[in-house]
Amino acid sequence: MRIKKPNLNWGDIFANLLALCAFAAIGLGLWLCYIFIVKMNGFSEEIWQDRTLLGMAGEFLGGTVGPIWALAGVILFFLALIYQKRELVLQRMELQESRKIMEDQSQTIAIQQFENTFFQLLNFHINAANHIRNTKINAKAKSQNAFDELYLEFKRETDKLKKRRKTDAGGLSPSDESFENTFIAVFEGYKNTFQHYLENYKALLLFIKSKSHDPAFYYNIVKSHFTEQEVQVHFYYIILVSKNKELIEVIEKYHLFQKLNERTVADVDPYHLKKVNEEAFKRED
Repeated sequence: MRIKKPNLNWGDIFANLLALCAFAAIGLGLWLCYIFIVKMNGFSEEIWQDRTLLGMAGEFLGGTVGPIWALAGVILFFLALIYQKRELVLQRMELQESRKIMEDQSQTIAIQQFENTFFQLLNFHINAANHIRNTKINAKAKSQNAFDELYLEFKRETDKLKKRRKTDAGGLSPSDESFENTFIAVFEGYKNTFQHYLENYKALLLFIKSKSHDPAFYYNIVKSHFTEQEVQVHFYYIILVSKNKELIEVIEKYHLFQKLNERTVADVDPYHLKKVNEEAFKRED
């Protein structure tokens, strides 16, 4: 992984000037030592044998060159701190880049895990729907589309209910509870056929809501596999049996009743269409 170094700035210029001063101080000290030795060689040999003179020369040399080199040492120490700080900055940048890469990898893995589960649930839903479209309602019956049969039987029973209400209650419309009881009674006869399908339907929708990074995209995929007959069963099951508020919110927000044939619902009773927000039926442009 290649880390970009910071562009040259005033801090770099200052550090370079300090380095130049440090090396200049060292060079100056060496030059003074050289000049001193050369000058000393120009005197008589007695000066090298006189300890007092050598001591004075050493004190002069130490008092002149020592501070210069001490200054160079301080500058070099300060430079070491500057470069150490720079290395720490580069290391921090590298750690941030590594963390970003790890987060991207984690996000990619999470998306892959989500999509694996999503497509498993979707495939199960599609297979279950295909099976229901070609199932036997009883042992002697021919294979029929159970989605249509459930709706037709519910409509027949609600028609009977309306006739009874008309006769017994002077034309009053059936109550919400009576509609609910009628559907539940009809649904019980199809429960073995639809139970796993509808449980998977709920699990699929709530799984997308809780785990997806882009729910609208995945709900559009799911919607594309729904048929009009399926959505009709979803509608009655959600509003009359499940009544799951979280699920209803998802359906309204992402228009999951988009394919619902509102006329067939109105044939049973238009009151049911008011059970959910109009957004649930919204057609996309």
